[in-house]
Amino acid sequence: MPSAKAYALVLGVALAASAGSLTNGFVFDDVEVIQQDSRIHALYSLPALVAAPFWSSTYRTNAYRPATTVAFALDWAAGGGRPVAFHATNIVVNLVVVALVLALASLVLGPGGALVGALWFAVQPVHVEAVANGVGLAELLAAAGYLGALLSYVADGDAAAGGRRGGARRAWLAVATLVAAAVAVGAKENAITLPATLLLADLWQARRSGGRVSDRFRGHALLWLGVVALAAGYLAARAHVLGPEFGGGVVASGLEGESVFGRILVMAPAVLVWLQWLVWPAHLSADYLPDAFVPAARLGMAQLAGCLVVAALAVGAWKARRRFPGVTAGIVFFAVTASVAANVLVPTGVLLAERLAYLPSVGAALVVGALWQALPRHRFLWPVTALALALLAARSVARIPVWHDQQRFLAALVRDAPESYRTHWALGAEAFRQGRRGEGEREMQTAIRIYPGDPAVLQELGEQYLEAGLFAPAARLFQGAFELDTLRTDAAARAAFALLKAGRADSAAAIGAAALRRFPDDASLLVVTEQAYAASGRPRDALALARRAVYLLPRSWGYQQLAGDAAASAGRCEEARSRLERATALAPSQPEPRALLARLAPGPRCGLGPS
Repeated sequence: MPSAKAYALVLGVALAASAGSLTNGFVFDDVEVIQQDSRIHALYSLPALVAAPFWSSTYRTNAYRPATTVAFALDWAAGGGRPVAFHATNIVVNLVVVALVLALASLVLGPGGALVGALWFAVQPVHVEAVANGVGLAELLAAAGYLGALLSYVADGDAAAGGRRGGARRAWLAVATLVAAAVAVGAKENAITLPATLLLADLWQARRSGGRVSDRFRGHALLWLGVVALAAGYLAARAHVLGPEFGGGVVASGLEGESVFGRILVMAPAVLVWLQWLVWPAHLSADYLPDAFVPAARLGMAQLAGCLVVAALAVGAWKARRRFPGVTAGIVFFAVTASVAANVLVPTGVLLAERLAYLPSVGAALVVGALWQALPRHRFLWPVTALALALLAARSVARIPVWHDQQRFLAALVRDAPESYRTHWALGAEAFRQGRRGEGEREMQTAIRIYPGDPAVLQELGEQYLEAGLFAPAARLFQGAFELDTLRTDAAARAAFALLKAGRADSAAAIGAAALRRFPDDASLLVVTEQAYAASGRPRDALALARRAVYLLPRSWGYQQLAGDAAASAGRCEEARSRLERATALAPSQPEPRALLARLAPGPRCGLGPS
């Protein structure tokens, strides 16, 4: 086990390298996920958060991370919504991860190599994105849970190999493993690889002790099955919340419709970017979307270079397994934990992002420690090592202010990724927030020209057009967003609403009906399509949708009033009276249903006049 001095050193260095983020505010995704998401602003909503998507309803198909969402709610309550509480949590969890990295490295390497590997992890500049902004907590919690479960599982295997069949210690280790595993998979999707890593840990420990892998695994197979059950339960819950696809219907820009081979070609050049992050982090960016990183499903020099790097790492891991086993362990750990982010087996919603390297870089830390351990002992070894670590730490400290506020973040985006469509998207959104509508429109249109395949950009510009009363162009953008991602029911509803406002009731009814065929219980679609049917002279169809809305939410006075008005339009006066009386009873202080009820009379519209 590492000494107390070793822990104090790595934790002190990690704290010094990350403490500057305490003064950061809410920036970019923090605004949407934390500052503007009312779901996390009250502790009474904690049970509902466990079954809620990570993003707000606008982005409901993007992710399911209940542990992270609950942690955000706790941070909001603890800090009263102030950013400092979220950044303090990130720093503390990062310190926990650094300590766990040192503990894991000590199982694989000698004391010196473990210390250097943990220090390298503590000051790595590519980690700044995960530590310095609020939403990075997902990466940190996943890594803490992942490593905690791995170390507890290994300790339980050691206890079982020592002949301990049961006892309090093994019970506590089993509980620790399962709790940590639950935190990991509930924090971020990449933790789903944990069962595979646990099996590899049994293989590693069995080979080191000279025993058989089957004996090692048999000693705590039930615990491993428990972790598998947790992972399966998470996937089942995720499918229930988001849909059956692992990516939840959202695929990263450039991966849409690609086969496994196509995704390999797209992602092969990304290997070079990952390597640059970890070996020479001189250029880092908060964004790697097209055209900052251009996804191309073709065989070119970049694809060949990426594949050659992967092949070289695989061959190196195999050849090093006896003389430098720490190198092999690190490469294998990196490959397993990066497999989800690689977008090869399963396409995800992110093509490239520095925060994705946080957990896999634990494997890189093992490689660094093992290679350092293999260096000849020289009097300049530690001074040179300290200088290299100090330079990495200085790079990390200098990068933290990128996430200090929105202005600095946008300036960094323009500097680091001027070709990215998200840079122009962010500039446009900020210009709209500041009332510079012309500039905002130009920047967002530039973003759409660079990459027209992101429905979120189209939808956001559509909202701006809708607010300005430009209903026809708004409808086109909303329709485009819905065609790109047919799970965006809110885009379909907004398209129908914009068409209705533009006087195109038939078109509004058509798009609403098409969306309702797939999502028959979506309240916003029901309401806007009912209005479109009513405006296009189809009162019976409007009444059917209004009845459906009431069936879904029978205690909503608004829906009861909607159904009452629709019944009147269809000439069903008794039903109209019954529903308006129900609306009045549900909301006695609301004047609208009472006024409509007072005007009811015989006739085609039951005396309520034109719609």
